[in-house]
Amino acid sequence: MDLMEECRIRTACFLILIFSIVLVASAGILNSSMNKSWAYAPLTLDDLLKNYYIKIQDKSQNDLGIPSELGQGSEGANQTGSDLTGQALSSEGGANQTGSDLTGQALSSEESSGDNNQTSTQATGESESNQNINQTIETQQQIQNNQTVNIQNNIEMKQKLEISISEKEGEPPIPVEEQNRIESSDRVIETQHKGLTGPDCRTGNVLAGASNEKDLRVLSECQDATGIVMHTKKMDDGDFKFFLKLDEKFKFLANEKNNDKTDGFLVAEIVPPDQGKSGVLPKEGDHVHVWGAWVTDKPKGWHEIHPTWKVANE
Repeated sequence: MDLMEECRIRTACFLILIFSIVLVASAGILNSSMNKSWAYAPLTLDDLLKNYYIKIQDKSQNDLGIPSELGQGSEGANQTGSDLTGQALSSEGGANQTGSDLTGQALSSEESSGDNNQTSTQATGESESNQNINQTIETQQQIQNNQTVNIQNNIEMKQKLEISISEKEGEPPIPVEEQNRIESSDRVIETQHKGLTGPDCRTGNVLAGASNEKDLRVLSECQDATGIVMHTKKMDDGDFKFFLKLDEKFKFLANEKNNDKTDGFLVAEIVPPDQGKSGVLPKEGDHVHVWGAWVTDKPKGWHEIHPTWKVANE
């Protein structure tokens, strides 16, 4: 090969080498430039919205005092929200369960309260029943006590009346001074009192038939009276004697000695000749209307209707 041809070949190889080096260098520079351009390429709309959302969330969390690390990353936020939602649901479930438990306890407490109220009502009813029974027993005991007292009083009164109605031999008369005082009072009565007249009265000696006629001072030859027969006795001298609890309008017929010796009862005596024609011989408890002579038994000082010649039950 001639020199000229060899020079041309060498020149062509050198140019190819230079061109290759320039090409490689250009490619490297272009690649580097493209990488830089790619790094600073503008963000898409989705990336901008995502970054804006993350910044807002970070700011909101920072305002609430929540570390910003908790709000980093959309996936972290979503995951945290999901966790919080799960916890909320779990808490809600627990709350519901707790509420159910409390409701059950409340219902149980209400049932227990109902039982307590029922027990209290039963106890109150039993207490009232026991109280009523006790009151009934106390009332019955009080009635029995009153009856016992009344019986005792009646026995004592009968004993006293029996002693008063009996005429014992040798019984001393009341003192003369007392007899004189009673006589003075009787004189006043004789001048002020007007006796009865009519078919129920007698004429003549109104004291006829009385065994103790000498001891009787006449206040009224005819007097009537009404009242309840309290005590009766057939006397040894044959007289039928009884005490008369006077009705209000006839209480003036008794005097202080009647009040002292016979509990205020008026003494009445039916002599033997009148017992078959006086009408009735009264019994204790009868309410009667009597007629006779109103007198004072001077040795005893009390007032009597003696003789009592008529007795009628009313």
